[in-house]
Amino acid sequence: PIALVSLVDIGRQWFLSNHGMGHVREMPRKNAFCAHVIQNKYNILIVPDATQDARFKDNPLVTGTPHTRFYAGVPLISPEGHRLGSVCILSPDARPEGLSQA
Repeated sequence: PIALVSLVDIGRQWFLSNHGMGHVREMPRKNAFCAHVIQNKYNILIVPDATQDARFKDNPLVTGTPHTRFYAGVPLISPEGHRLGSVCILSPDARPEGLSQA
């Protein structure tokens, strides 16, 4: 139900495209799942149930609206190799199975 395209800087995350988060256009980086995507050494971050993940279980996006349980994001990478932000999806429903590679 939520899909975002975001850029992440030192202090915040900006939504370039936002479906499902209402009029929210930015948030503090400390609350941004996408900040973890750009720091992740892999090209995808999948969180099957954020309430069970130590990095996210106390995050306001999990404990409050939109009650995120499932998250999947991939980094937006510049031609020079800089991780600028992410394309991601969020859901209030946990997905223990995660995602397939397809």
